[in-house]
Amino acid sequence: MNLLHLQYFYVVAQERGFTNASKRLRIQQPAISRMVKLLEEDLGFKLFEKVGRRVQLTRQGYEVFESCKKIFGSVEELKQSLGRISGECKGPLLIAAAEPIASHYIPARLKTLLAEHPLVYPQVFSGPASMMFERLVRGEIELGLFFHIPDIPDELEIFQTKDIRFHVVVRKDLRKKKETLESFIGSREIDDTSTRRFPTLERLRRINSQTKIRISSNNLTAHRAMVLEGLGVAVLPDFIIGSDIKSGSVSDLFANDHITFQLKLLKRKTTILSPAAQAFLKI
Repeated sequence: MNLLHLQYFYVVAQERGFTNASKRLRIQQPAISRMVKLLEEDLGFKLFEKVGRRVQLTRQGYEVFESCKKIFGSVEELKQSLGRISGECKGPLLIAAAEPIASHYIPARLKTLLAEHPLVYPQVFSGPASMMFERLVRGEIELGLFFHIPDIPDELEIFQTKDIRFHVVVRKDLRKKKETLESFIGSREIDDTSTRRFPTLERLRRINSQTKIRISSNNLTAHRAMVLEGLGVAVLPDFIIGSDIKSGSVSDLFANDHITFQLKLLKRKTTILSPAAQAFLKI
């Protein structure tokens, strides 16, 4: 069996079509089709079937695809292990993170990391946990950083947590306006649809029983903008809203309380972290 043919099949299956696979591999589509056909001839069965303009895996194709996850996941782990074997802190550091973490939490840490280890090549992929799990499972990404996560696949584990301070904030000039205090900007109901309890909302209802979720977004950068526009109350991490509290543009409604949420760090259970990842975690 030609491993290159198998890799092309794997990418086509991941991308759910030959056109997207061609763009990702930067190889002309006829060449990919030819490689997949050779693999099918070698295996003795069809891997894909046409459904309209798209292709989908056959039953046998799905079984081959599941095996490919293990094979190419091991290849990615081998790439990462080369740095561990040499002991050098260099090469790719692949991180998945929710948007606000990627935009506001990670950059300062990468600045410190690169000052100490200039041969590390960070690559940060942004999106909710549910979208990033598959790439973590396949070993394409080494670390995941998220606040809210749905059920974790068996192949992954939360190996570390960090307590991050949050603030319940409203625009300062609106802190006593009833309509504003009754409007809560939520995110959990999008990040994890299984959520049934909203502790911050419950806390706000002790002040105003009419408070309810009026706007929802899983983008905390957008939450900050909405608060500054006077659209309601939001709970935001210190690394996003701390400077606004210091400048006096927003007020912390529970300034005397130390509210924290856990930042969860995920990896594959079988992964031994690269020197680059270990250095990043020490910052």
